[in-house]
Amino acid sequence: MFVRVGMIGMGVISKFYVDALKNRLDNPQLVAVCDLSEDRLRPFKEQGLHCFLDYKEMLRQENIDAVIVNVPNDKHYEICRDALLAGKHVCCEKPMTLTLSEAEDLVRLSRSTGRTMFTAFHRRYNVHFVRALSSLPREDIVSVSASYLEKIEDHAGFDQWYLEPERCGGGCVADNGPNVYDTLAFFLGRLTVVSTDIVRNERNVDIEAKVELVTQTGIPVSVHLDWAYPYGEKKDVIIQLSNGDTITVDMLAGFTEFKSSLYHEYEEILKDFVFQIQAGDCHGEDGLDAVRLVHETYGMEAVTK
Repeated sequence: MFVRVGMIGMGVISKFYVDALKNRLDNPQLVAVCDLSEDRLRPFKEQGLHCFLDYKEMLRQENIDAVIVNVPNDKHYEICRDALLAGKHVCCEKPMTLTLSEAEDLVRLSRSTGRTMFTAFHRRYNVHFVRALSSLPREDIVSVSASYLEKIEDHAGFDQWYLEPERCGGGCVADNGPNVYDTLAFFLGRLTVVSTDIVRNERNVDIEAKVELVTQTGIPVSVHLDWAYPYGEKKDVIIQLSNGDTITVDMLAGFTEFKSSLYHEYEEILKDFVFQIQAGDCHGEDGLDAVRLVHETYGMEAVTK
């Protein structure tokens, strides 16, 4: 099945999608882009792509099979809903939505329309992570920890909405939490939050969080999120085995340029998106589960205060 894609939102993450679509993959094919900024659209217009300032106009185009939703977090629900109702398959940046009820609604809508609702959790495709999982004796895991540390101002670039909690949905828990939670759930299964220790800045934005979780089989899991990390970025998963061995997955090993690991991860996102469209059974369940864990994390903070 050949998939024609329109991309909504040409912010800082868009370059990783565009690189994969233009330079690495034949399917899906980028046929249109949409953004509120004419300056961001100009280079694509020069390349002959259809360009739109209004995403609803893009959704009316019959020659578009699917859309990539790469807009501020507070707009995910509205645009994904409209896209599904327009008969388009959807690949959405994490988090799928800001609230649990919105995520549940998108899952229901995806099922009723028969369209794919896919969340772009890029770390599950990281080459070091995939390699480690291929030989991991999962029955021997006794504990897991994960770190997702960065300075958010370095990541945000011109997308300053990351620094606006009402648009981002919060801070490090709302935005980075879904990626870490998905990475862990991908090989550990369903997780439940046990406790949280959250540090907030003067604007009441969570800039650091230490979260304890547990799997359904009782394996303890620790997560450390930090938006004020002063040493570049650190993304890793550490797995302790029953024989005393430690498996350390450094997701950034060998990727010396800032954010350069995302190029291969976003290529794999798009390959999986096409696969899920063809399979016809992806309706947002993973995205919903990550939103649930974010909801549990903030909820546990309120309980422990």
